[in-house]
Amino acid sequence: MHGASYMPKLCLSLSVITALSLGLVTPVYAQARPDAHPTGTILTPTWETSAGYQLLHVPDQTFPFGLNVDGARNFGPWSIAAEAGWAFDKSDDVTYNVFNLGAGPRWTARSKAPVWPFAQVMAGLVYSRASTDVLGLDISDSTTRFMLQPGGGVVVLAGDGWGIVGQVDYRRVFLDEEEDGESGQNDFRVFVGVRFILD
Repeated sequence: MHGASYMPKLCLSLSVITALSLGLVTPVYAQARPDAHPTGTILTPTWETSAGYQLLHVPDQTFPFGLNVDGARNFGPWSIAAEAGWAFDKSDDVTYNVFNLGAGPRWTARSKAPVWPFAQVMAGLVYSRASTDVLGLDISDSTTRFMLQPGGGVVVLAGDGWGIVGQVDYRRVFLDEEEDGESGQNDFRVFVGVRFILD
């Protein structure tokens, strides 16, 4: 009977020890998930999206300011990605705007390393517009052309579910030789931004 009085205290002590153990072990297990990077970023994300700054160079002209956004649906290391961007320049009272829209496959090497390289190919359209004001009249010229844009870059993981992305692309714009005077144009694009990696 004397030993029985210790049973509730023993059970309470075991409950407290078990709760503390689970409280300490569970966060460690969550951080050391085999399917996650040490930052907590999952290695098999379903979605990714990026936004940031782009610098565009076309023959004889550099567009110093631009924005670009993209999104991707992942299937393992492969993705179907799409992007939309805008580049701007102004020179000698002429305003230049270039809009890009494309989609295509992307491959990403995801691992527990801090840097994930990727490569992609986008196919889509480039809309270019030049405009100026002459005696109060808006004079403009615009074209829409097909483009093929292979490129690649790296994602540097910086936290749980996000990283810094840097990317360089070659863009081949297919022109109308009769209208544009040549069959194609070689453009180059540099992109720096933030990529969000979602479960």
